[in-house]
Amino acid sequence: MPSVTRKPLAKRENARQQRREQMERRLLDATERLMSDGASFTELSVDRLSSEAGISRASFYIYFEDKGHLLRRLAGQVFADLADSADRWWRVAGRHDPEDVREAMTALVASYRRHQSVLVALNEMAAYDAVVGATYRNLLTAITGRLARVIENGQADGSIRPTLVAATTASALTWMVERTCQQNLPGEPGSYDAALATTLAEIIWNTLYLKTAC
Repeated sequence: MPSVTRKPLAKRENARQQRREQMERRLLDATERLMSDGASFTELSVDRLSSEAGISRASFYIYFEDKGHLLRRLAGQVFADLADSADRWWRVAGRHDPEDVREAMTALVASYRRHQSVLVALNEMAAYDAVVGATYRNLLTAITGRLARVIENGQADGSIRPTLVAATTASALTWMVERTCQQNLPGEPGSYDAALATTLAEIIWNTLYLKTAC
C-alpha cells in the first residue's frame, strides 16, 4: 500500500527546492550588483549580501552554510547560462554552419560579460579554497564533455577532422574560451565583445571543421 505521506513530503521538498532557487537568483543578482559597484566578494559580509537581496541573515543560513557555499551554488547558475549560450551551436551542430558557432560565441561572451563579477570571485576563491576550485573545474569539465560529444558526432558524419582527439580538443577549446574571456573582458569596453566573439568562432571553426567558412 503506498505511503500516505509520500506525496505531501514530495510537495514540501519541491517547494523547498523552488524557494532555494529563488533565493539563489536573488543572491546572484545582489552579488553582481554589489561587485559591479566595486566591492570584492571576499569583502562582502553575509549581512550586506542578505540586505541587498532583501532577505534576512537567518534566511541566508537556512539555505547556505557560508559564503563559499553560496558562491559554489552561484557558479552552477552562471555555468548553466554559459552552457545555454554554447548550446545555440551544439543543438544544431549537424547543420555545419559557421554562423551557428559565431552566434553561440556572441551569446557566450555576453554571458561572461553579464556574470563577470561572479566569475572573478570564483577565480579569486579557487586560488585558496579547494572546494570552490574543484567546483569550478568540475563545471568546466561538464561543458568540455558536451563539446566532446559534438566533436565525436561531427567526426562520425565526416564534417570534423578525424585526426583530432575529441576529449583533448574539447578541453583545449573550452579552456581557451574561458581564459580569454576571464583575462580580456574585465579590461575592455563592451564594444570589444563582437570582435572577440568573431575571433573565437573563427578559431573554433578552423580547428574543428574540414570545410572552410565562407
